[in-house]
Amino acid sequence: MAEQVRGFLLYAKRWHLTRQAAITLACCLLWLVFPQRLYDVPARDGVQGALWPLIPVLFSASLPTVFGTSEGVYERQIPHPARLRALTLGLVAAMGSVLGLAGAWVDAGVAVRNTVLLTGLALCSIWLLPAGAAWTPPVLVPVVMWLVGTRPHGVAEQWAVLLQPSTAAYTWVTTAVLATAGVYGYVYCGPRD
Repeated sequence: MAEQVRGFLLYAKRWHLTRQAAITLACCLLWLVFPQRLYDVPARDGVQGALWPLIPVLFSASLPTVFGTSEGVYERQIPHPARLRALTLGLVAAMGSVLGLAGAWVDAGVAVRNTVLLTGLALCSIWLLPAGAAWTPPVLVPVVMWLVGTRPHGVAEQWAVLLQPSTAAYTWVTTAVLATAGVYGYVYCGPRD
């Protein structure tokens, strides 16, 4: 039996936008729970303080589901699939901006940068990896940065971009390059089959 839902509700149902909105709300609430301004070595007391810059990982880990289902059979039959992918990207960018603004009371630069960086990483993984493996880079890269990139006394390794302060200029360049590549790859090339 064919779906009878028309308009935006069809896309909200197919793309799991309600689930993504719930994940966004949960991530926004997590900004309030974790203590801030603490960086420590993993497996020590106070380690939860080093987790707050990684809250956008939860947001970006579910993006392959949203972006992958926007390439279903119904969506492939439309005349301009790039427009549909751009619409999907716009809706998720709106949710990501809400997440970035929710973390602004902690550190606006880190919250926005990490949200954009991880969304760009998720877009690149959707573009370059098969659907079953697209969730791994937005999850494993931050875990490696957190486990291996932290040093004692609140200092992070230079390559651990997600744990750097917002004043580090090279982290913004990395973010811009990754986000631009992800947007281009997803909108114009589409998800990998």
